[in-house]
Amino acid sequence: NLIVSSTDLKPGKSTSGHSHPGQEEVYHFVKGKGEMKIDDKVFGVCEGDVVLIEDGKFHQVINNSKQNLYFVCVFDGTRSH
Repeated sequence: NLIVSSTDLKPGKSTSGHSHPGQEEVYHFVKGKGEMKIDDKVFGVCEGDVVLIEDGKFHQVINNSKQNLYFVCVFDGTRSH
């Protein structure tokens, strides 16, 4: 039931951010650099990074660079958001 989705986030943009209780998610950053917010913690991400979003944690990706930030997410397919 796993779903794989990808996002090519333009410079200066961010995802809306969300959480999903009862489910984990994995983000793999393929190209570019930016920031990720998990709950109140903000940290840098770049090509090659893999981040586990723990069950129920709010998460958001921010592209504060001048290049596109491309990442892939893997999550349980029973969720819709």
